[in-house]
Amino acid sequence: MTNAIELEQVTKKFGRQTAVDQLELAVPRGTIYGFIGPNGSGKTTTLRMILRIFQPDEGRVTVLGKSTGKTADNRLGYLPEERGLYKRMRVKDILTYYAKLKGVRDCREDLEHWLERLGASQWANKKIDMLSKGMAQKIQFIAAVIAKPELVILDEPFSGLDPVNLESIRDAVFQLRENGTTIVFSTHDM
Repeated sequence: MTNAIELEQVTKKFGRQTAVDQLELAVPRGTIYGFIGPNGSGKTTTLRMILRIFQPDEGRVTVLGKSTGKTADNRLGYLPEERGLYKRMRVKDILTYYAKLKGVRDCREDLEHWLERLGASQWANKKIDMLSKGMAQKIQFIAAVIAKPELVILDEPFSGLDPVNLESIRDAVFQLRENGTTIVFSTHDM
């Protein structure tokens, strides 16, 4: 089995503050891998280096076989800790938009699948600003996976979810893994 992610002696500093120090990590393809730790422990910084939003000060980051590349690689899906959906857009329009950004021209079938899978079909024609926090988080999750990425990065995906919605996202993560997707997530809560 090859690795989806490899970090070799990775260090990242912000001024005098060391956020990540000499991290060694290998995440095999097709697995679920989690970072757990308190706020400020370097989880999000590490995820952002994997996504190439940040570059390490030392060491090497290899993602899906490449040590260089664009931040918005079409093989990656990302659910950021800071949620960001265009509040005036309709659910199906924003999900179609995100799929097109990743090179998927016709996502209707996958869009219907994910909306149904996460119990959000009745919200497809509603504007984002009409959604509850939990429903908006489900839509943000769909936006991260709609283009069928090989690797999905989920930063605090369960934060603020009620038990029913948490279970539905957890089950969706297992479904992704069964389909061969590698999932990396962070959490500060067991």
